[in-house]
Amino acid sequence: MPTGVAVVCDADDCLAVYLAVGTGDDGDARSASEVSQMARDAAQSDGWVISFGFSQPVMTCPGCADGRGPVLERGTCRRCMGLVNTESMCVYCLHQNEPAQDGED
Repeated sequence: MPTGVAVVCDADDCLAVYLAVGTGDDGDARSASEVSQMARDAAQSDGWVISFGFSQPVMTCPGCADGRGPVLERGTCRRCMGLVNTESMCVYCLHQNEPAQDGED
């Protein structure tokens, strides 16, 4: 069964989530550490900021990192799951989302 990994923002009261990694179902066993590293790398390449707190990596969403967060309303942004405005732009991380095609939700 395919497995996914999510990264959540470490900022207080932030609801940002990044669905980082689909590990697949190829039978290749991965350690929790390896999957966590894959998720951090994917999120970081999409604008999330990694830092360290108490010797553990913590992630901050692009909106909080740039001072526009925390994400307070969930929406359809692929990058942080924040609210997307009528111009298909996330109001928190400013990611330009592709408008939904006919037949898609």
